[in-house]
Amino acid sequence: MKIKLHLFLTILIVNFSLNAQKISGYVFSKTSNKPIDRVAIVTNNKTGTVSDKFGNYNLQLKNATKITFSSLGYQSVTLTINDLINQKYKVYLLENINQLAEIELKFDKISLESLIQKTLDSMRKNYITFSNKQDIYVYENQKIDFNKLELDLESSSLLNKQNRKLAQKDFENFSKNLKNISPEFSKEFYAKINTQSIKPKKTNKKVSIIKVDNVEGYRKKELFNGITLNNLQNKIQNIVLTHLDKNKTYKVKTGLFKVEDSLSFKEVSKKTDSLKNDNSFGNFRITNNKRTIENKGSFFLNNDENNFLNSKFYSQSLEKSEITNGNKMYVISYKPKKSKAKYSGKIYINPVNFSIQKIIYKYAKGKRGEHVNLKWLLGIKYSENEDATTLFYEKDNDGSVYASYLKQEIKNYAYINRPIKFIENSKNREKIKFNIKVEVNLNDVTEVLLNEPTKTLNKNLIPYTKEDFKKKSTYISDEKHNASSWKNRQLIINYLEKNS
Repeated sequence: MKIKLHLFLTILIVNFSLNAQKISGYVFSKTSNKPIDRVAIVTNNKTGTVSDKFGNYNLQLKNATKITFSSLGYQSVTLTINDLINQKYKVYLLENINQLAEIELKFDKISLESLIQKTLDSMRKNYITFSNKQDIYVYENQKIDFNKLELDLESSSLLNKQNRKLAQKDFENFSKNLKNISPEFSKEFYAKINTQSIKPKKTNKKVSIIKVDNVEGYRKKELFNGITLNNLQNKIQNIVLTHLDKNKTYKVKTGLFKVEDSLSFKEVSKKTDSLKNDNSFGNFRITNNKRTIENKGSFFLNNDENNFLNSKFYSQSLEKSEITNGNKMYVISYKPKKSKAKYSGKIYINPVNFSIQKIIYKYAKGKRGEHVNLKWLLGIKYSENEDATTLFYEKDNDGSVYASYLKQEIKNYAYINRPIKFIENSKNREKIKFNIKVEVNLNDVTEVLLNEPTKTLNKNLIPYTKEDFKKKSTYISDEKHNASSWKNRQLIINYLEKNS
């Protein structure tokens, strides 16, 4: 009798504690074992919540005995509290074949024109334009491949025969090492940003003011002494200057143009050391990345060749539906109709609310970006040959849409063939003349990840001042970077795994 009474009291106490407690758990797809976001979780007492983008949920039970989990595209599940405890608060939903088939029928019925209009209406209505706070992560990577790097000492009254050979040999070694190594640079940034939407009286057009807080940046140790295309000329000049009189200065000319008026080995060394020891970055560069993802994310607001849903500039086609992140999507492909339009790609659209989930695009066949060919006149050629972009969208808890992830890969080609002349600042005006040939491919990759925005009031944000543009921060140490949660693209890796 005592045993039964003890068991009864134990059950009573457990039930009482369960009825009063707040529980936390996870919702996964039984097919893919990946988290499911925005699952509706409702108790038999009509209280509830929704899961976040990682499948997490928190729920106040309030004397509830049963909980129902439901999501579009999945079979609903109702569990008792004891069932949930036995499953350690983990819930697995099975894909609903019938519901997916039902959506498939809608795909057959909708017209391309109707889908485009519904998508434009939905995105223009729900895209976030309010003032907000967000965390931002940025990854930048640049790789330089030198196809050609030649220096030809044509004539010199400044160098004797031996020094001329030494200078030529130094440059050949410099060139050989650069070609073998292919310099690569990467930087990471993590910050909190405040975006304030305002409408100036002069223009009456909504603009965004972006402020950066608590920014951290990390620069990976650079290969081959930090060679970039921008400082390549300085590096080459330095090779020549090491074999000249270090106490004299020189005018530097390229063709008819004067580059430097009083260049010396000491000045170049000082400038090189200064750049090498500079461990800071401008905070304002983070706002540029935020503006890039916002401008690309709001393409549907444009009335020009940057709007892929604009039938004036692009030809669209309704493709076979595809499954993205466990959900079936409409797919619109597009390609240029007019010469101004440059891109071809696909747009993935949610059939339930007609919001864009993902967009991918690149230069269409025969298209490219900025192109300058002054090879025969000035010895310069530049071409942006590839621009491949992927953009993801998310919804916040209120149903507003925001651009959450951007990856942009740009491939450029550059050719430089320039004569360089050093003229000694003396009565004798001794000279050294050489020619530089550089042919290089540059591959730039930028990734931007934004978390869910939190609404703020405009009065809580202070407009930018001139000093804000000058603010700088110091790159963090290897130790601090290794201890961070965002190191080595980890946040992006997690995000892409969830959205694969």
